[in-house]
Amino acid sequence: MKNISFIIIIFSLALLCCTSCSKMEDSYEEFVVPGGIVYPGIAVQPTAYPGKNRVKVSWLKNVDPSVTHAQIFWNNYQDSLHVPMPTGTDSISVIIDNLLENTYTFFIRNYDSEGNISVPVEAFGVAYGENYASSLRNRPIIKNVMDANGQVFINWGEPDLSKGFIATEVKFTDMDGQESILSFDETEENSLLENYDASMPYQYRSLYTPDPLSIDTFATEYVDNPEAYFLLDKTTFSVTDFSTQHNSSEANRVTNVIDGNPGSRWHTHASNSSYPHFVTVDMGYEATISGFEIFRMTDDDRACDTFQLLVSADNETWEDLGEFNFNRLTNEGQFYEIASMPKANYFKFVALTGPEDYFVIGEINVYGKVEL
Repeated sequence: MKNISFIIIIFSLALLCCTSCSKMEDSYEEFVVPGGIVYPGIAVQPTAYPGKNRVKVSWLKNVDPSVTHAQIFWNNYQDSLHVPMPTGTDSISVIIDNLLENTYTFFIRNYDSEGNISVPVEAFGVAYGENYASSLRNRPIIKNVMDANGQVFINWGEPDLSKGFIATEVKFTDMDGQESILSFDETEENSLLENYDASMPYQYRSLYTPDPLSIDTFATEYVDNPEAYFLLDKTTFSVTDFSTQHNSSEANRVTNVIDGNPGSRWHTHASNSSYPHFVTVDMGYEATISGFEIFRMTDDDRACDTFQLLVSADNETWEDLGEFNFNRLTNEGQFYEIASMPKANYFKFVALTGPEDYFVIGEINVYGKVEL
């Protein structure tokens, strides 16, 4: 009797379990997808390339043949772009325009013809704009140098590589009267404006890319060459006459005034010289002179307080350009404009007064244009 009762109890429990399971299956039946959830293949190796108020998003095409198109989302899925899946190519590339200057996260999802959606894949990119552009500056020009043949060289300052500097463009009129543009990268410190008509002004601007992957190049505005006249090249300069030098050692030679280095000096005889002290220089060519730049010897205040400048075409007849004051307490070059712009082959510098009987000076530069 006990065995019969035990069997009845087991049977009843089994029947109850079957009934409960059937009810659970009925409850979840509407959420079950026949065959399971389908996810199309994802976008492969997405990359976002920065640009000017735009970003290019590229990725490799998935081998999943069911994918019919993709959708790119950004701004927290508030904005999107439909991308048809192309044929005959293994990559997809699309440009998203009219973006505000900002950093973006792009989500790419693939879709198939049944409406199934892939897992999203992220790509991070930057759209650059006016804030970045307004921070860019032209590469500085240290000086424009004209040689004896009338060729002009630009001596560049340091470019701003931190902003992505790539080159400076110079726009000028060539000897045939045509507009030319030359580009000089960051490796060039001295650039020749080949075939440049130096009687005409030139303009220049600098080019930048904010990122090596950038699809756009930013440019500063063209600006005019800051110098109306050119620093005359001293390769052909020679000293034809001078008052004294302390001795023949290299440290004191009169030729140091035209060696291009204010840190070297012309030192007149320390115990057997007195004002005025002078030096005459043959430039080796005829030039229209617009100004002189005088430097004391670096960190040496034994220069003159006043001086005189003269120019000549033949080293015999001299034109007096006047007397000038000199600040011997600064290392900065001091420029003296010559408004009459005389033509000359020679110039003479005469130191008139100073604190000692002897005299020390660093460098003399001449500005103008070579007469060809």
